[in-house]
Order: sequence, then structure tokens, then C-alpha cells
Amino acid sequence: MSKAKKEYRNKFLDDTKYPTCLAPWHAITIKWGGAVVPDIIYKQKLGNINDQTLKEIWYGKKAKELRRMHRSRDVPEYCIGCQKKEQSGRSRRMFFWDKMDYDLRIESEWHDWDMEPDIRYLDFTLSNKCNLACIHCGPFVSTGWSKLGKKLNKEMPEYWTEQQIGYNGVDDFTFMDNLFANPEYFRNLETVALRGGEPLYDEHCYNVLKWFVDNDIASKVSLDISTNATVVEQKFLDIFAEFKHVELLISIEATDELYSVIRGGKNFTWEDLNKNVDQFYALNNVEVVFAVTVMTTNVFNLDKIWEWFAKYHRKKASIAMTNVVVSPAYLNIAHLPDELKQIAIEKIKDIPTSTIWPLNSVHSDVFEYQTGIADIRKGLQREVEEKEQKRWWQRYLQYTADLDRLNGTDTFNLVEELSPYKELVDGKETA
Repeated sequence: MSKAKKEYRNKFLDDTKYPTCLAPWHAITIKWGGAVVPDIIYKQKLGNINDQTLKEIWYGKKAKELRRMHRSRDVPEYCIGCQKKEQSGRSRRMFFWDKMDYDLRIESEWHDWDMEPDIRYLDFTLSNKCNLACIHCGPFVSTGWSKLGKKLNKEMPEYWTEQQIGYNGVDDFTFMDNLFANPEYFRNLETVALRGGEPLYDEHCYNVLKWFVDNDIASKVSLDISTNATVVEQKFLDIFAEFKHVELLISIEATDELYSVIRGGKNFTWEDLNKNVDQFYALNNVEVVFAVTVMTTNVFNLDKIWEWFAKYHRKKASIAMTNVVVSPAYLNIAHLPDELKQIAIEKIKDIPTSTIWPLNSVHSDVFEYQTGIADIRKGLQREVEEKEQKRWWQRYLQYTADLDRLNGTDTFNLVEELSPYKELVDGKETA
């Protein structure tokens, strides 16, 4: 076996002459309810676009202080999510340092806390409407979880704390007037991103796309859409053609029967997904990225995902295994028992740390990209306190047993590495 390449890390991340993160200067996320944050994982809202203009929010006390702290490389507590992510995988600040134009990254050496907005990345999380109840999700971010979430919370409220179960979403689109009250702030806008819930299952997301078409902006920007690809409506396929480019990040968490289990049951199959992917390949300006969210349940299936990708999709799509679950902690691969970590490391040994972009990719000029497998190895090699490891491992086993019971699935038999541990939870409560 050839010698593994040195782990990739963007050179800007640790250079003290640059800000800690680019998002406070060049990215905005609009959440349901109108909250404005630099990125979806940021824990404090900077303002509300329903009753403030972007200018008022941008030059408000919270936003200026956020930029000041990142400029001095003093990471605020509200950005702690990135620090946690980087213990086991890739963070959002790493995403922005990789994604933004090279010239902009260089220019960030002179960024100041009161500079005029130059938004390159505009992200919408308009609702939690979703048709699935994936095991790494929850009732706050998916309406597909509502019924099951209520049942599970009655038995084990520790799984989710302080989470509102039910629909959360926007009511209308008047906020777009406030957002674009100063259109010059978006003079260099490159990417419009849609999150969920499930964007392709949400009428609000379609309406936002139509807004960009109606205002003659669509042809100048690219779309970045995170989707489970289980719902394909023709009107979405048609409107995609109006945009400069569309990057569909299709979540693939396992193959075959385990795919359905992770999706929350047997309502959507692996075969169904493959048929839908073919529909997206048929669109001229759509690029497919298979985005693998890595967690305890699927870490032993990553070799199968890679085999499937390499055999059928490597020349047409790319793959990203960069998102390692940190929260909830019981799904974090760092909390696996040591003997299972070694098995997982052995199973992924033949997945390359990097591979080449497909020829039709807008990124193909840089030739090579990181698969994310190096970050997974880092997560599996991470040392945790024994008490913490035991606590979250027991919680994981109980959570899996509870979901199997309520969904009529059998994860322990499907994942042979987990089978010996089933007896630890039958009839027992978590620690």
C-alpha cells in the first residue's frame, strides 16, 4: 500500500495575519424567524431581518464585535461549534477558507471590523419541513421527526433537550426587501445556499429561487443545495436551469438496507435514491456531490459507500466525507470503544485521502480534492476521557435500540460490528 499523503490543511487557517474566519465579513445565513447569523452553527443572532435592514444589522454592536474578535483571532464563545468540529472533522470556518476566492483570502489581511459588506455566500434555512426522520437529525430540524420525536421524548427526554417539536418556518418573503435594501452589498455575490429541513420538499425554497430569477440575479450566481434527494419535483428541475451553476450536495449515509434504516425506516430505499440521482445527472448545469455525514452507525459502512461511488459515479460526481457528527455526542465516532475504533480504521484504509474532480466539474482546474477520510481517521484516533466515552457509548446503544423498536428496524443485526453490544441495552436504561 502506498504511503499516505500528509493531511491537508488550508495554509490561511493558522496564519495570524489573517482573521480566524471569513464568514463574519463575507457570509450571511437567514434562519426561519428572520434571525441573521454569519453561519448556521453560530449560536447568537446578530439581528432580525424581518424588522431590520441588513445595514442596521451589519453595523450593529454584535456584528461589529464579532468581526473585531475574529480580526484579533480571539474566537468568541458563540463560535465554539467550529472548534468542536475540528476535533473530529472539518468545520465551517475551514469550508469558507477553502471556498472563497484566493484574492479575497489574501485581502483579508487588511479586513477591518467596520468595512462595507461584501457578501459572497448567502445561506437560507427557511424551515424544518422534511419528509424523513434520519437518525442523526431530530425533531427541531425535521418535521418528519415530529411523531416519533414526541414518543421518544416521553420515554427518554435526555436525547433532545429544549427542542421545539413541530413545524418552524417563514410566513412570507417581505424580509427579502430588507435583505436587499442595499443591493451594493451583494455586488460580488457568488453563491446562494439552501438548507432545511429538506429544501426540495419546501415551497418556501422554491419561492426564494423564483425571487432571484424575477430580479435578474439567478444567472449570475451558483446554487448550493443540501438535499436528501428523495423528492424530485419538475418545477425545481426547471428553475435550476435559470442559475449559473447548481451544486447538489446529496446526503448518502449508507448503502443498501442500512441506508433506509438511517433514513428512519423503510419508506425510501437505496434503489429509489439511485433512480433519483440519474435524474439529476440528466440536467446540464447541475453538479452532484455525495455528502456523507459520518457517525457511529455508518462508520463501518464507509468502505461500501466508497466502492459504490468509485464503481458508478467517480467520473460524474465528487464525494465529501468531511462532516463528522459532533452533536449529539452519542453519535460521535470518537466515543466508540477502542476496539471498534481500530476495526473502523482498518475498514477505511483503502479509501484515498484525495481524488480527482470529474471532468465536468467547475472545480476541475484544481485537479484534486480531499475526500475527508483523513478527518475521519483523526476522529477515530482522538483520545477522550474514559468516563465520557462510556457515558456516550451507552447512550448510543440505548438510542439505537429505542429507534429500532419504534421504527421496526434492526440496526444491530445489519451492522455486524455492533451485534455483540446489543445485550448491553436490552431491558436496561442508559447511565
